[in-house]
Amino acid sequence: MIKTKNCMRRLIKVSILIGLIVAVIPESGSSQERYPEKPISIIHGWSAGGLADVFTRLLADAASKKLGQLIVVENRLGAHGIIAANTIVKSKPDGYTLGGGVSSQFLITCNMMKVPFDPIKDITQILVFFNYEIGLVVRSDSPWKTWEEFKNYAKQNPGKVRYGSPGAGSMQQLTFEMIGQREGIKWTHIPFPGSREPVIAVLGGHIEAAIPGKADVLSLIKSGQLRFLLPLNDRRWEIAPNVPHLGELGYDNAFTYFSIWGPKGLPESIRSKLENVFHEAMKDQNFVDAANRSQIDIIYVPGKDYAKMLEEKFPKYKKVIDDLGLAEK
Repeated sequence: MIKTKNCMRRLIKVSILIGLIVAVIPESGSSQERYPEKPISIIHGWSAGGLADVFTRLLADAASKKLGQLIVVENRLGAHGIIAANTIVKSKPDGYTLGGGVSSQFLITCNMMKVPFDPIKDITQILVFFNYEIGLVVRSDSPWKTWEEFKNYAKQNPGKVRYGSPGAGSMQQLTFEMIGQREGIKWTHIPFPGSREPVIAVLGGHIEAAIPGKADVLSLIKSGQLRFLLPLNDRRWEIAPNVPHLGELGYDNAFTYFSIWGPKGLPESIRSKLENVFHEAMKDQNFVDAANRSQIDIIYVPGKDYAKMLEEKFPKYKKVIDDLGLAEK
């Protein structure tokens, strides 16, 4: 009788232990294998109709077809993308809440403002899907025909060169100020509310140079109204294949990537599946045609590589932001 009771107790303990193991491990693994079982949300912090919104939606539509589940893009505005980012960071890392991110969101905003998360450690990058190219332009009747001529003039005439960008703390301003720090150049930054306004100011002779997006100036360069001096990204422009980009000249290039990302702890099986699906979606004809029309550079960077890039760039942007006094007190 005693032996029977002891055996029963052992069986009950073993049954409980097996139940606990089954409840935790197999269910988690099988849910990852079945992913996705319901619609996915991509949240980003920019207005509908902008580049980030349009191309995130095009990519999401193409990826939805491949995954067999709807991917819904949500606009959640506020604090230069930080409200949206904080929502994603705090979400469950199950692959159903993702973010659409711009590199400035992680490198600049998070260095200028106090944010409730770590922009490197609390994020799982999935992939980069396009690059917003920017470049330095001057009026075609200006005395500078090359970057070297422009740079040398600025060195010899501190503060006289006025350049325009889309706002204080923009990627354009910070990249150009990094060049100035390295070369010992003092130029005057003029902030504007957008990318096209500095171009208009250059054409009107109100400032010497502007750093707009490629789509804003290609037609003006082709028509001879503007002269293109320097690509600030890591690629040469097709319109000026002999003009070297910043990296080739030994500078840190502007970091203007758009990415899909998720919260910390996203399982690798889900992260890699999403990366593969979104990478294939980048080949969708609607996505490619829209990028060509908008002069957008489609570029794939694996999420893990991009995360390393951000980690390496972060302290450099922190330094220039602190040097310029742009950080929140």
